[in-house]
Amino acid sequence: MDVDELDKTLKLFNGFTQNEEKRRRICNYIKDKKRISIFAYGSLLWNPIGFYDEFIPNSILNDYKKGFYCEDFIYRGTSCFSGLTMGLEFELNQCVHGALFVAFETNLVQFLKSFIQRESPRNYEGLSMDIYEYDFVEVYLPDKDQFEYSITCIVNKKSVFYLNNRLSIDDQAKKIGQAYGTNGTNFQYLNKLKLIYHKLNINDSFSAQFEDLYEKILEFRSNLTLNQHQWLQIYDQLQSLEENQPNQICLYDYFSTLQLFNETNFPMEQSSSSSS
Repeated sequence: MDVDELDKTLKLFNGFTQNEEKRRRICNYIKDKKRISIFAYGSLLWNPIGFYDEFIPNSILNDYKKGFYCEDFIYRGTSCFSGLTMGLEFELNQCVHGALFVAFETNLVQFLKSFIQRESPRNYEGLSMDIYEYDFVEVYLPDKDQFEYSITCIVNKKSVFYLNNRLSIDDQAKKIGQAYGTNGTNFQYLNKLKLIYHKLNINDSFSAQFEDLYEKILEFRSNLTLNQHQWLQIYDQLQSLEENQPNQICLYDYFSTLQLFNETNFPMEQSSSSSS
């Protein structure tokens, strides 16, 4: 294993860049265990990165909570109408249920590079979506007696895309129910989460709120105009960046309709949102 290359790769991670002690600790752990793992709780569960060698479901991170704390202006939203994406925050007596993706020694540098590329994208203007910082945390394995240190995404509270003022469930539903980015609709993201959570029997501190949010989005979408509903149904079906890109020009028409709808139906919310 090339320790210099590993350290250079770890410097790409917000939270490790200036923390030489933490990078050294991770490198020593990898040298000892011959592996590194990433704790996944969101889209990585249904759209994993490459170069992993092992998948460990039913893993638990204690004293953290997950929620839609971050704005997404690339994958599931745009700079004119951002979507929402998940992040973790520290909170005692909460837990996050997810899974570990593990890479062994021969693959781990490519594995880490693939991870950071996925979670820190840049838009066409070169603006980085710095919504996460990264930490090295204890994640309990399925037997609940053993744990493995893993890298995971924590919300970056210094990012301008961090939602310091929490959105209500209704406001989250309105955003997720309408937003669209290079990877498809924000609702598609949520729907895929729902399916993988069901498949992996994910049940944690956020589960009840997640189900409530899902129902609120369905209710919100049922009240959209027929034109908007048709737009969103089309984009909900797109599965890849290649499918999405040819349709980007159509978004101008969609967002014009969307803006008119919001100004007509939610004038106070729009003005308060723009002031914040």
